[in-house]
Amino acid sequence: MKILLVTVLLWCCAPAQAAVISPADSAAFRMFCVYAKRYGLEQMPVQKRIPVIARFFLGRPYKSGTLNVPDTAKPVINLRETDCVTLVENILALAWLPKYREESLSRFVRNIVRVRYRNGEITDYASRLHYSTDWLYEMQRQHLLKDITQKTGGVKFPHRIGYMSENYRNYPQLAADTLTLLPRIRAVEAEINRRTYYYIPKDSIRKIESRIEPGDIVLITTNIAGLDTSHLGIAYEKDGRIHLLHASSDARRVVVSKETLGAYTQTIGSQTGIMIARALPLLGEEWIALPGK
Repeated sequence: MKILLVTVLLWCCAPAQAAVISPADSAAFRMFCVYAKRYGLEQMPVQKRIPVIARFFLGRPYKSGTLNVPDTAKPVINLRETDCVTLVENILALAWLPKYREESLSRFVRNIVRVRYRNGEITDYASRLHYSTDWLYEMQRQHLLKDITQKTGGVKFPHRIGYMSENYRNYPQLAADTLTLLPRIRAVEAEINRRTYYYIPKDSIRKIESRIEPGDIVLITTNIAGLDTSHLGIAYEKDGRIHLLHASSDARRVVVSKETLGAYTQTIGSQTGIMIARALPLLGEEWIALPGK
């Protein structure tokens, strides 16, 4: 017997940003709304919501490259499987929902676009916030997150971004459009390199651990040439210590690290430290308006 799966075309913000929501993802969102009601998420401040929302994803299968799809004009929505980036995007997009009801799905999609793309607009492949430092800058510009790395004890991050342009043949979209998209990516990289960022070296994480709050966003820096970060997740309290809730490629699912955050970074030679971001409070309906618009 053949089962016909009817996908739902969900229009949000503008026709160019329509998202095709699978029945399975619609069902997952409904399940989350039940979960949110059970734990009273609507009555919690955003920072308190994040660890609770993160727990909803524990055990979800890991899938790399979830955003590598041919049609970049529509936001990819996947609540069933995740990589480290989309896990954090999903958690934040859910945390900033004012209500947790089935009809909030369209707002969730709008939040995903807001979190994933520069200026909250899908224009082309280069409009996606590919680099974590660029993402962090944009989230601050939109007054959604605050980079607390420096005040937490961070030192200047000696970064030089350029991995995507230097390895553009590994990115089908860039390899197919070296005249338009590749120069745009190079311009993004140049802009990132003009900024000043801070990070906490991994040998110092234990010393500043008490300043990290459950629900903080943890960006793990790397010494891989041309990259800023190689992983990210959510600060999660376990037995009075801060661990990392993340989509693990080794475990092939969303897990809480067995080791504390500091000890976890010590297990991977290419990881050099962390950046920390904290979600800002939900301001109400007006937060949807982008700065300068």
